[in-house]
Amino acid sequence: MALNTRNPRYDWEFYTEPQVHVQNRKIQSSRGKGLGGSSMQNFLAFGENLCPINLSADVAKDFAVVPDPSSHGMNGPIVVSFPPYVSPIHKDTLDSLDGLGLLRNSESICIYFFGYILYYFLTFLQPFLVQQSAGRNVGSLLVPTAVDPKTATRSYSASAYLAPNVERNNLLVLTEAFVLKVRFEKQENNLHRAEAVDLVVDDEQLSVEANKEIILCAGTFQAPQLLEVSGIGNRDLLSNLSIECLIDLPGVGENLQDHMLSPIVVQIDQNMLTVESLRDPEQLKLQQELYDTANVKRWAASATIEASSPEAFVKTPPSALNGIKKQYEIMRTWIDSIHPLGQLLNLNGLFPVLGFIPDPSKRYMTMLAAYIHPLSRGTVHITSKDAQVPPAIQPNYLANPADLDILCKTVKFAYKVTRYVQETMLTVHHPVGAASMMPREDGGVIDPSLLVYGTSNLRVVDCSIIPLEISCNIQTLAYAIGEKAADIIKQTA
Repeated sequence: MALNTRNPRYDWEFYTEPQVHVQNRKIQSSRGKGLGGSSMQNFLAFGENLCPINLSADVAKDFAVVPDPSSHGMNGPIVVSFPPYVSPIHKDTLDSLDGLGLLRNSESICIYFFGYILYYFLTFLQPFLVQQSAGRNVGSLLVPTAVDPKTATRSYSASAYLAPNVERNNLLVLTEAFVLKVRFEKQENNLHRAEAVDLVVDDEQLSVEANKEIILCAGTFQAPQLLEVSGIGNRDLLSNLSIECLIDLPGVGENLQDHMLSPIVVQIDQNMLTVESLRDPEQLKLQQELYDTANVKRWAASATIEASSPEAFVKTPPSALNGIKKQYEIMRTWIDSIHPLGQLLNLNGLFPVLGFIPDPSKRYMTMLAAYIHPLSRGTVHITSKDAQVPPAIQPNYLANPADLDILCKTVKFAYKVTRYVQETMLTVHHPVGAASMMPREDGGVIDPSLLVYGTSNLRVVDCSIIPLEISCNIQTLAYAIGEKAADIIKQTA
């Protein structure tokens, strides 16, 4: 990932607008540019299905890798494994958390939802939901990675879903292409049919017609951008940019959410193996033989906050505000309950921190403190009718003071802090919500069949449809959305 991140050939490298509550910093947010999207460059952490491992019962218990077999599959296109080497730091850290009341829990990363506002999303994703009995998502564990242990290579959407089907005669993959807009024709039932896509390849503009459907999988930042440049979105915003509004859908680009983190770096014993050890050619060779994986651990901690009404912190069209109010009602039930609001990820090495110059001769460990259910809501909207101009990404990080409170409580669990959070906060790269699956009257953009409201054949299939941030990484959910979408499309056809 380190070689791909921030490399403009493989990374869109978006930046937010200046964040008022984060010392006017522009936060960088990586998005994968290439086959496999962001799954080709993420940190490989995998929050769901597990593969068999060869560990003694005592070691497995020490490392918190004893999942409930009834809650997990043992096959599927994505290959998941645990690292062949786990640093002693991991066990020591889990022991410390045990002493502080956060016990080992190998089932602490699970996807489950509840609440009225998620009814449409629940209906859509039902076959992929984990049983409530495994929804124990408070505790500490060793996170599995999306690495094929047989080949020591990344297992991601391009290798798992595309590669086995790339030779099919009904599949054409066009790389180095940039989509400009979707073209529509209005039907007698007042719905708009997506009939073609305009795109640029090698500086030549082309138009590709669709016989059946057009599916947008551009991600949380660019899916709403494509909808808006194509005439679907808030009528006033489109009018200001001289774009004809075909479908007035104010929820497009609203309800933006993301996981955010603040890193804590500590120097550790020089004898410990960390990422810095790889500077030694002999250690690098040894680790390559063992498979090059990241040792990551999560911790989830609750905090007591007041979830105020969103009107004070969210500027959004009235219909979108209706949906956010319902989200707040759900989130109030999470406060002071056994539900995680914060998370710690332990990285066995140095995570880059603004203003900190490491000593190359030292060994480090990093605790990444994150909040996982933000109360702040932002937007992503176009500033030009040209799709090649990046959208204005305005997450409004920390606009609701409760988010800062949660993050500070999470950081203070490991270290005493004050302004540290605002000076160092970074994204976890989990943006969701900008094309939410919710009722249209609540600011929703798509229905349970993934169709954009007001269209008959335009679907959105990416994490922008998730209406409310979840308490784990979104990679697994992205795969589930894609598989469910494939089922829907095949049934329709």
